[in-house]
Amino acid sequence: MGFFTELKRRNVIRVGIAYVVGAWLLAQVADLVLDVIGAPDVVLRSLVALLALGLAPALIFAWVFEMTPEGVKLESEVDRGQSITAQTGKKLNWVTILMLVAAVAFVAVDRYWHERSTEVAPATAEETPAEVIGAAQSAGSLAAAPADATSIAVLPFANRSNQDDDLFFTDGIHDDLLTQLAKIHELTVISRTSVMEYRDTRKNLREIGAELNVGTILEGGIQRVGDRVRINAQLIDVASDKHLWAETFDRELTAENIFDIQSEIARKIVHAIAVELSPEEERQLSEVPTTNLVAYESYLRARDLFYVANYARSRETAALPWLEKAIALDPDYTDAYALLADIHGQTYWRGIDTSEAFLAKYRDTIDRALELNPDSPRALRASANYHYRVENDYRKSLALIQQALQSAPGDVDLRGDLALNQRRLGLWQDSIASFRKALSLDPANRFYQALLVETMVSVNDWQGILDSTLPLEDAAPDDLDIQLDRAFAQFNLTGDLRPLERVFERMAPTDSTNYILLSARVHWLQRDPDAAIAVLNNSIWTESEPSQVFQNNRDYELANAYRLKGDMETARMHFERVIARRDEVMNSSLQTQCYSGMTVALSLARLGRFDEALELGEQLLREIPADKDAMLWGWLFTYQAMIKGLTGDLEAAIDDLEIALETPTAFRITVWDLYYDPNWDFMRDNPRFVELATPPTVIRTATP
Repeated sequence: MGFFTELKRRNVIRVGIAYVVGAWLLAQVADLVLDVIGAPDVVLRSLVALLALGLAPALIFAWVFEMTPEGVKLESEVDRGQSITAQTGKKLNWVTILMLVAAVAFVAVDRYWHERSTEVAPATAEETPAEVIGAAQSAGSLAAAPADATSIAVLPFANRSNQDDDLFFTDGIHDDLLTQLAKIHELTVISRTSVMEYRDTRKNLREIGAELNVGTILEGGIQRVGDRVRINAQLIDVASDKHLWAETFDRELTAENIFDIQSEIARKIVHAIAVELSPEEERQLSEVPTTNLVAYESYLRARDLFYVANYARSRETAALPWLEKAIALDPDYTDAYALLADIHGQTYWRGIDTSEAFLAKYRDTIDRALELNPDSPRALRASANYHYRVENDYRKSLALIQQALQSAPGDVDLRGDLALNQRRLGLWQDSIASFRKALSLDPANRFYQALLVETMVSVNDWQGILDSTLPLEDAAPDDLDIQLDRAFAQFNLTGDLRPLERVFERMAPTDSTNYILLSARVHWLQRDPDAAIAVLNNSIWTESEPSQVFQNNRDYELANAYRLKGDMETARMHFERVIARRDEVMNSSLQTQCYSGMTVALSLARLGRFDEALELGEQLLREIPADKDAMLWGWLFTYQAMIKGLTGDLEAAIDDLEIALETPTAFRITVWDLYYDPNWDFMRDNPRFVELATPPTVIRTATP
């Protein structure tokens, strides 16, 4: 008798099938019950593991033992002529069938119940959205309140031309439609960064709606063939999966027709969800930015290239020729001038060109945009950025942003700029709230996520940073820059540098601000100057285009690392390099003066030129007072304290440090910084400094 035949005779196969079906059904029921009683996940995982481990013993039992009228006996003790394995097999078949029926019924009931529980009931006239939210919270629900139809996501349009070179055109029209919808006050429109993640997605609309917390989704496609363009769009209610509106526009390919279709789609959406347009919104929707199709396409190419990545110099140089072409074709193109001003702003901000001649060109570009359309949100934003970056007049910049928001309340970049100005003015909590509003419009925008966390660093909200960011194990590779802030928060809560080390182990060298500031610093705080020097000499720095701020910061950090090694000759060389840039630094932007100017002052102090160091530090503090720039002042104050300490005035230095520890600012100093940082070693014999620089969790007699 063959082995397989014997398995069948002893019912081993039937027992295996029955066991698997029964175990699956038991796991499903247990999942439901444990979820209701709030049992931890480990209970279900343990049960599943036990059921999996039990399969082998069940099969062995079926092979070794046999059911008889007298009970369970060893198979070897049962006479084949009296065996009842055939009858037992039939019983197992029935048991298996019954369990399968129960499993199918369970799945059907569970699916029906889940669908009923996730349906969104429309609010009555007496029940406002706020009341719905309140009811959900009072019931202990952790789920977000259902989104209504006025919250909308416009998914990336399909490029039906089947020409890769037409993608910029498709995406450009998509962007312009988002801009149009962002002008309507009663709509909440998810911004570009977040919706672009759903290009070619396999997720259904309910999943997308839940992830973006929207009630309606617009999807469509664009095809251009010769001198014609066809745009189809459909508006879908997420909860019911029903079409609220759908239409196809087939027109001659002209700039006027493109903008007319965009405006018509916006009006159709508004009508479908029963929202009224104000006269001003009607006027804005009717605006035609340019009547020159080639100028429009050139502008779209420039915008596509400029928004490739944050702070990449190549994006500016690639976009510039297309913008110049657009303006040459249409000298009255407001949006093209506004985008050109954005490029000029980045060029100045990065220190590429800060000359008076360049600034005059920058101002002329903005003036032309405002002359053409004084109410243009993009032109107003360009002007605000000039006051922010060049004039450092954050009140004027804030006023212009608020004016632009009146016309484009759903513009995520205006919300982000609002937050940036607020924190410069010391309105820290307002800034955090504005960043959160920006992220509600663009939840996948990592740039604003990083800025929010950076602002929370400024106010010492370390626990808030941990609560609002993912653990390293769950973070996406692109989130590692944010992970540095999370690890820095863990350091300031516990003094533990290992989280920072773990992030750097997974992070490739990059020219991001966080990497520059923290990659060498983690080794410095561990008193490992050789490792810090190795990081600062990484080829990423020499192969990129280092800014003036970075060059000074790198030389200053190298000088301190060599000083800690005892190599004073090399340290002096790097300090002298920093000092040699003094005139260039002090004729640059206020931001450059702050960060590079103070490294010059500190370098002077380290070389014993105390009067010059104190004078330069005081000059910077006069020119950048707290009420002018709250982001910079506290940072300056901290390092002026170090200069005073190096001159021997320890009591004045500690007075300043006490204020600095309580002052919100960019890159603020903390107790753990003072405790670990070798730069403060010259003060560690002072009992008052030891008291100030010892965290509560450290025994007072301990040394770093």
